[in-house]
Amino acid sequence: MRFQFLHLIFAAATVSAVAIPPAGTYWNSTTIVKQDDAVYHAESYSQLAATYTADNFFDEFEFFTGDDPTDGFVKFSSRPLAQKLGLIRAPADKVYMGVDMARLAPNGRRSLRLESKARFTRGLFILDVEHLPWGCGTWPAFWTLGDDWPNNGEIDIIEGVHEQQYNAVALHTAPSCRVDPEGYSGTPVTEDCFVDAEGQGKNQGCAVHDASAASYGDGFNKNGGGVYAMEWTSQHIKVWWWPRGTVPADALGANPAPAYWGMPQAMFKGACDMDEKFRDHKIVFDITFCGDWAGNTWAQSDCASRADTCARHVSENPTAFEEAYWLINSLKVWSS
Repeated sequence: MRFQFLHLIFAAATVSAVAIPPAGTYWNSTTIVKQDDAVYHAESYSQLAATYTADNFFDEFEFFTGDDPTDGFVKFSSRPLAQKLGLIRAPADKVYMGVDMARLAPNGRRSLRLESKARFTRGLFILDVEHLPWGCGTWPAFWTLGDDWPNNGEIDIIEGVHEQQYNAVALHTAPSCRVDPEGYSGTPVTEDCFVDAEGQGKNQGCAVHDASAASYGDGFNKNGGGVYAMEWTSQHIKVWWWPRGTVPADALGANPAPAYWGMPQAMFKGACDMDEKFRDHKIVFDITFCGDWAGNTWAQSDCASRADTCARHVSENPTAFEEAYWLINSLKVWSS
């Protein structure tokens, strides 16, 4: 966080086999269609590396309590404090992570940044989420990164600020990682993933904005949320999402098969050694306020009418953050 629904549609004579992935991946080959004596296979992940639900979520994540690296107007809370303030709970077997909505916050609003204890290199990450944090002054994200930043890379899967309606996906790396602006349905923004790339904003990385106004924020939440999936291989990083009611059955099943999920909303592939630039990542969920992105864009946003600065709005309006929470059904990580 630095600054299709599965349609198996086969035309009469246009079915083609998908290439078998490289040796060493944990995939299961499942026959799905036979035509003209040719058998075609869908490759699916079969080795579950981690499952996070209301039963274990808060035990498997560390509560970060340091200063916000993105200069947010925020105070991150420990687990005991988060429990005391009602920032975390597990209603109806769901994971709730929110912010303080009851108090003035002259020194920064109480919130959360949780980081997984486990580390991952490559895999398929599938998040079933009912509600994303949203609203003026907010800057939430679901992302992964290595401890040696930016040398171990960063993958921003869900991210946005203020009342943004579209999701922003991005990578952040050390030098020599450029990606091609093709092969996905989103809008390319930048192509150089280096955090100090010439001609790009500071720490902008390579970014793609989703084309759908329902991919983030109020539109996403009013539909009951949906499912996000990020596939990280040695060849590419892809991100898909589906609104509630259109999620492929296999995405939440025992053998998710991204080879048949159609075009992703974002894909990063090109002149970039994925194995060199991305490794040993922890998973992060956070909600910060203002900071390097939300703070620096306050004056240009529709939120500026609410206060002269982002920090003043966040400090003086606790009830303005009733929509600033995550509500998660599950997060699964499949090995590759």
